[in-house]
Amino acid sequence: MERDPGLQEFIDKMFPEEAQRIRERKCPFCGKPIPPGTEFKDELSKREFEISGMCQACQDDIFD
Repeated sequence: MERDPGLQEFIDKMFPEEAQRIRERKCPFCGKPIPPGTEFKDELSKREFEISGMCQACQDDIFD
């Protein structure tokens, strides 16, 4: 997902470690690798991953 450059700059400054993990396709919370083609339990979870980079397990911990 392409973010507005200004928003990405803000994220990089405020959350540098988490932003780096997302660039490395790792969950920003637990650091678990998220390889391309990873399945999510539903479309909402997939969309959340596109926004936040969170793996399914962390999404479940936070939102369930």
